[in-house]
Amino acid sequence: MKIVLDQRNCKCWEPACESHFAWHFLREEITPVDCTTQIIDDGLPTLTFIILDRDGSDKTLIVDETNRADVSDSWRLAWEKQSAR
Repeated sequence: MKIVLDQRNCKCWEPACESHFAWHFLREEITPVDCTTQIIDDGLPTLTFIILDRDGSDKTLIVDETNRADVSDSWRLAWEKQSAR
């Protein structure tokens, strides 16, 4: 599944965004939020997030069973860890 989020104009408080992310996107049923612009079922078992971030950058976060717990705690920290590899 590929999910595009545009947070550039989102008014959601950052800590709330972290918990919303896990609640809406990491459970069995994905439920869009205000910043969701696209959800594409690509048939893959991974979740690929394209995040147009408030800092002006585009971030790609790939979620699978190896990092789901980390992403559930904080998508930003999981992205930083994934980007460092």
